[in-house]
Amino acid sequence: MEDHVGGGGNGKTPARRGSATGAQSLYARKRRERINGRLKILQKLVPNGTKVDISTMLEEAVHYVKFLQLQIKMLSSDELWMYAPIAYNGMDLGIDLNISPPR
Repeated sequence: MEDHVGGGGNGKTPARRGSATGAQSLYARKRRERINGRLKILQKLVPNGTKVDISTMLEEAVHYVKFLQLQIKMLSSDELWMYAPIAYNGMDLGIDLNISPPR
């Protein structure tokens, strides 16, 4: 009976480092594929998302979500709706997101 090196005598050949044969490797590959797929979706949603690296795009996504939250807050207000910016250019708008309507 042959004994495989590092096989522990179980008759199975050990997976080589870096190969996608183990259950953990398959899970990790599927996880990376899901993450990459969702990043591609996010890149399409964020202005200029496809033109920058992933780190910058994620940072831009945070700014864009904050901008959209401000839009909702301002457009929902009876007094502030007219001050809501109509376009987003990716720049800091210099507007405090904690605006409370005048009383």
